[in-house]
Amino acid sequence: MANCKKKLVSALMLGTAVLAFTACGNKDDAASTTKDGKLIITLGRQTTADPKLPKGDTYESNAYTRAVDKKFNVKIKDKFEANGDDYTRQVSLAIASGDIPDMMVVSRDEMKELYENDLIENMTGIYQKNASKGIKEAYESYNNRPLEDGTFDDKLMGLPATAGDLGPSLFWIRDDWAQKLGLKLDADGNGAITINELHDTAKAFSEQNPGGTAKNTGLALAPTLISANYGGSAYTSMGIGDALGAHPGFWLTGDDGKVVNGTVSSQTKELLTLLNGWYKEGILDKQFGTRTWDDISAMVVNGETGIIPGPWHITDWQLFQTKEKNKEASFKAYALENASGKVATIQNNSTGNFVVVRKGFKKPELAMQIINFIYDETRNDATAATDYPEIADYRATAVDGTSRPFNIEINPSTELLEIVSDTQAVLNGKKSADTVKYPDTRTLIATLENYLKDPATASSTDWATYTSRIIGVNDVMVKVRDEGIFSETESPYFGTTKTLEEKGADLDKLREETFMKMVTGAKPISDFDNFVKQWYKQGGTAVTKEVQKEVDAKK
Repeated sequence: MANCKKKLVSALMLGTAVLAFTACGNKDDAASTTKDGKLIITLGRQTTADPKLPKGDTYESNAYTRAVDKKFNVKIKDKFEANGDDYTRQVSLAIASGDIPDMMVVSRDEMKELYENDLIENMTGIYQKNASKGIKEAYESYNNRPLEDGTFDDKLMGLPATAGDLGPSLFWIRDDWAQKLGLKLDADGNGAITINELHDTAKAFSEQNPGGTAKNTGLALAPTLISANYGGSAYTSMGIGDALGAHPGFWLTGDDGKVVNGTVSSQTKELLTLLNGWYKEGILDKQFGTRTWDDISAMVVNGETGIIPGPWHITDWQLFQTKEKNKEASFKAYALENASGKVATIQNNSTGNFVVVRKGFKKPELAMQIINFIYDETRNDATAATDYPEIADYRATAVDGTSRPFNIEINPSTELLEIVSDTQAVLNGKKSADTVKYPDTRTLIATLENYLKDPATASSTDWATYTSRIIGVNDVMVKVRDEGIFSETESPYFGTTKTLEEKGADLDKLREETFMKMVTGAKPISDFDNFVKQWYKQGGTAVTKEVQKEVDAKK
């Protein structure tokens, strides 16, 4: 009855009380089958606007679903299909009504609600018995943090995705401009530059306007300044903050062993002081505080700014537009080193979403077996390309990952680095393509070999692939690790709490407004201590206590 009440409350909030009420009764958990005896698996399917599926293929019938159906004698049917926020709403409605698909991908908070309402299967024994060696090794590469995040009361309630987006944050600098002005960066060749080098480059770009545009600026940053994850670090100050030891928005372990939010640290005050100085000097965009993300994107494309903070893959979805408009444009990536010569960063959340299975589903082990098949066997087996040619073609033509039954990724933490390192070794003639560790590497090798035949006439897409993987990953992310100058700070917590759900938006607003005013000088940096007191008073104290409790519970 308690679970029924929880569902009813959630449903009332969504206007679906009738659905919830009927869902509280006993239901027939016998799985249905097709006429030819195949077990039907219903999915909650996360879609995208343009999955690039071949003509005739659909989310229910494609290379992945056909292979799964054949291998496991099942029939996949989608209970609902939705994209973005609409998918989140569909999941919320399913939870509220208690009428969930046999399998679906959910966030940790959604999984927690499903667990509390006794709507999903305990996957502990299934994982231990059925997970493949490759999948287990992938989780182990993150010190099993994804499995810990999927566990409640010592029970693994969802099979986790990994989120292996690796740091450090990069600064993509217009190399054609640097050469034009005679700027020499990274003299020691370790893949990193200093804060002073970044400052001097921004100053040169600002004062000498190598792009020749009517408007230009040295460095443009989004007014929010921070991002909750590495993948969203474009146009943020995360790289500068990392070099100063400031990680605003992230939970850290303080000197006393207790959790503290980087937002209120002395290093964050130092970051704001630095940016305020750059703003006064005129090398930080004078319209900082009013620029939107799209505004900055337009500045990048139009050649009005030549220093672009962002992740290694920003060329794939942003900088290639600059290349399309100006074929002469070129970029080099650099990490930012601190005063000790180290490239420091905050460790990205290693856990993505979770695959959950409806309580009472006839064969819950199928979820694990499908994951083994899609994320290990068809990727890593030596004969995968010939055994599953349709899936190989999908990968070669970049069909979107939402075409898989579960829109998740499960990769070892260093896979990207190894793929790119192996690719570079093959391109340099130091290794044979037959000896690379991951089959996906061969696809990348073919793309880059095609690009290198004639870079001048190559497509912007191939240029972006080369630039992100070789200039970004190999020449910086791999390089700083090989040089022994890379270090990561581990965050003890990435979840949410009751108070954070209630007051998180207000705390974010307080931070954003205060930081923006301090950078522009509308509020003095000396007021930072008052901001800290206000942050704690408006909910920060309660949130910190709740996070500490969660962290202590995992020890």
